[in-house]
Amino acid sequence: MDGKVAVVTGGSRGIGRAIALGLAEAGAQVVISSRSESACEEAVALIESSGGQALAAAADVTDTEALSGVFEMAKERAGGVDVFVHCAGLSSVGLAKSVAPEELQKMLEVHYLAGVQGCQMARESMAARGGGSIVLVSSVWGLGGHPASLAYGAAKAALAHSIKVLAIEWARYAIRVNGIAPGFVDTDMTSEMDDETRQRLLKRVPLRRSARPEEMAGPAVFLASDMSSYMTGQMLVVDGGERAR
Repeated sequence: MDGKVAVVTGGSRGIGRAIALGLAEAGAQVVISSRSESACEEAVALIESSGGQALAAAADVTDTEALSGVFEMAKERAGGVDVFVHCAGLSSVGLAKSVAPEELQKMLEVHYLAGVQGCQMARESMAARGGGSIVLVSSVWGLGGHPASLAYGAAKAALAHSIKVLAIEWARYAIRVNGIAPGFVDTDMTSEMDDETRQRLLKRVPLRRSARPEEMAGPAVFLASDMSSYMTGQMLVVDGGERAR
C-alpha cells in the first residue's frame, strides 16, 4: 500500500488502532482520528516509532464539520484519500424494554450516520484519484439477534446494509466498499464486562477464546488493499467460528 493515504476513525485505540498500525505497516500513510487529541498523538507516535507515516486528526465524528475537517487535513497534507476505515464506536448493552430513544439515537449517530457521512466525504476524493477502498467495521451483533443488543446491533446492522448499497452505486467510480464483522474482541469496551457474561459469550465461540485487536487488522488491510481488488459489497466475518453454528 505504498503511496496510499488512509483515514481511520476510532483509530487511537482497540480495533481501530490495530487496523491503523496494520495499514501503516503495509506502507500507507495513515490519518488517525478519534475524539481524544492526546490518544491520536500517542497512536501516531507508535506508528512513527516503527518507521511508518501517520497524522493526528482529533474529531468528534458525530460533528459533521469536525469530520469534514479530517478529510480536509488528509487532502491538504497528504494529497487526498485512497482508503477510508470507519471504526469509531461506542458500546451499548440493555434489554429492549428499557432502551431509551436517546440511546438509540446515540448509537445511530456514532456508528451509522458518521460512517455514511465519512463514506460520502471519502467518495469525492477517491473518485478524483481514480478509485479507492472503504472498509466499514460492523459486528456479528449486527448480523443476527443477540439479547440486550437492540441499540448497538441495529446501528451495526444499518452499516452492513449500507455496504451493499454503496458498493453497487460507487462501483462505476472504481470505489470498493466492504466490511468486517468482528466477534468477541478484547478491547476497552469488552473489558468492562463481568466474568459471568464474558464466559457465557465465549461458550458460543468454537475457538473458545476472544480475539486480540490485531487479529482484525489482517482482514481490514486485505480489504483495503489491491489484494481484494475484485471484492466489493462483501462482509468478512471474523468471529472465531461463532456464526458457523
